[in-house]
Amino acid sequence: MIYFDERWITISWDEDLEAVVAEWKAFAESKELRAGLEAGLSLARKKMATRWLADTRRAPPSTQEDQQWTSQIWFPRAIAQGVRWMALVVPESAITRMSLRGIMTKVTSKDLVQEYFPDAATARTWLASMR
Repeated sequence: MIYFDERWITISWDEDLEAVVAEWKAFAESKELRAGLEAGLSLARKKMATRWLADTRRAPPSTQEDQQWTSQIWFPRAIAQGVRWMALVVPESAITRMSLRGIMTKVTSKDLVQEYFPDAATARTWLASMR
């Protein structure tokens, strides 16, 4: 079920995985990036989601300010809401991989297990095994 669909991201609910799926598609300005993540958080709240699949293959690099917002504001809210497992499909762009690493190294909660995968199929298999 598609919940939020814009040119830069699609947020959907995967009934089989019982997971929020965020598929990045294109460059996003700061307000767009945040709107996409907030939409995902809203869906996670509605579905009481514990799993999240972030397909960042085509994600844009993020600014230092957005990295800080994501790691210090968004992630603590997602974890407090109950997200426990996050499967991340590694970005194709080296610059975006550095941005993602900049965010994820600051997410140190023991309440969130995060794993990285080369493709969405492998990420889905891992996420399905997390119960």
